Amino acid sequence: MSRDGIWLIDPKTNEPQFIHYDDLDPDIIPQLWKPVGGFCYSADSFLHLPLPEVPFYLQNWLPKKGKAELFGQAKSGKSYLCIQLARCIASGDNFLGIPTQKAPVLYLQFELGEGILQYRMRSTGKDYEGVYVGTTFSMKLDKREGQDQFLKAISAVQPQVVIIDPFYKVISGDENEAHDVLIILNFLDEVIDTYNCSIFIIHHAGKELERGGRGSSVLEGWVDSYIEIRKVSEKDEPLRCKISPKMLRHSALPPKPTEIILAPDFEFILAEKRKTTYDRVRELLVEHGVVTGGELIASGVGNRKSIYDALSKLAEAGDVEKSGITYLWKGMKKAEKQSASEHEGESECPNGDDVSIAP
Repeated sequence: MSRDGIWLIDPKTNEPQFIHYDDLDPDIIPQLWKPVGGFCYSADSFLHLPLPEVPFYLQNWLPKKGKAELFGQAKSGKSYLCIQLARCIASGDNFLGIPTQKAPVLYLQFELGEGILQYRMRSTGKDYEGVYVGTTFSMKLDKREGQDQFLKAISAVQPQVVIIDPFYKVISGDENEAHDVLIILNFLDEVIDTYNCSIFIIHHAGKELERGGRGSSVLEGWVDSYIEIRKVSEKDEPLRCKISPKMLRHSALPPKPTEIILAPDFEFILAEKRKTTYDRVRELLVEHGVVTGGELIASGVGNRKSIYDALSKLAEAGDVEKSGITYLWKGMKKAEKQSASEHEGESECPNGDDVSIAP
């Protein structure tokens, strides 16, 4: 074989014919290059194998036939994020701005019962076509019985992405011992090879989040991507987190963490796309010119404290002037002064109607 093509015998003329690789039927190529020793190829043959053009299910995070781990402390939204990840990959939707490759997903939940998992999924109001879910508390992947149960599910569903949530529930041995953890990782490697799928593991962090996922470090070394989720929201705030890849084997690390907020539909959104109470109060002042605190509260832009905090900040910045119970947007005041100077001497008809703000 040459670098650019291959000589084949034309069945009609029985004469040799040179055909460029690009002109070959993709279904024929695997038949031309047989592996040596079962799974090895010459470099020239390997470079012409018809492998997938998009090598990731989740760009830069989860390669095809790859492994990823997301770790974080309790109550940091890991399971909510898993459900969202499963839906996005199964539908081909972007996941928090990250492109995905559409593929069937099996989400295995080992901490939540069926009722809670169903409630969370129903609450999103989203469609989960292409997602398969399973809940069990007893499957141990370092035991033959658990492995057989796992393989039965994989064989029936044929997923291309499997999400395991969380890791500590599928090990009966000591998660601090490399030998015990490797039993599971070696089994999952066999699953990846046999079923051409990717594995996404959810794991709990230790006492210090900075030290990564708890237990043996062999899990960290096994994955292609090692990702931290950190809760940063204050008490009584919506759940707000930062996602920080700590290791990406196939990509450079992003320059800064991605901040996300759990929306009312129980899916995360990018924090930069969510308007704050300050932003909404400012917009209403610009739109209406004069408002009261009560009108702002009734509009639903935030709770009482956050609204008055926003008004105080706007007043400190010189953007708002308080008069009694009303707040005047300074831009409107300037416009009125300009209008008054332009129409000095004209009669005025004061209007005392209340301002109505649509929520």
